[in-house]
Amino acid sequence: MEQLLVTTFEESFETLEPRFKALERHLLRSVVKTESERREVRRRIAEALFTESFGRNCPWPIFGRTLRRIQRLGYTDVERRYHVASLYVQWCQEHPKHDARKARSLLDEAERRIRSLPRGSTRREELLARLSELRTRTGVRSGSTRAGD
Repeated sequence: MEQLLVTTFEESFETLEPRFKALERHLLRSVVKTESERREVRRRIAEALFTESFGRNCPWPIFGRTLRRIQRLGYTDVERRYHVASLYVQWCQEHPKHDARKARSLLDEAERRIRSLPRGSTRREELLARLSELRTRTGVRSGSTRAGD
């Protein structure tokens, strides 16, 4: 997957997406065996497309479609849930005309999941630190309110 990203670095999302879909079809047909592996391949491709749609500053019709696909497939773990929520909040910052309430709600849900990790866990502490930094940088506070709203 990383090799595909490197070779398509300069290309548009519209060029990248079909190549990722082709990779997904290939993996599902010839490599993975179990249903859980199939679901994980779908998730990883969806996450890569979502991240690329963010990185390429795609408009809502594209960005929203990639977000909805991840939400349908579910999240592998709390860190991936946080990653999606984080990018969604940041995308909304870049597109202030977009209603950010769902992004803030998704971030609040990610925080609840992070806080449910065992206290003292390195993963929990790292994610909470990243979350705090994101909230400070974006002004998105817990409880679905935003500084200045």
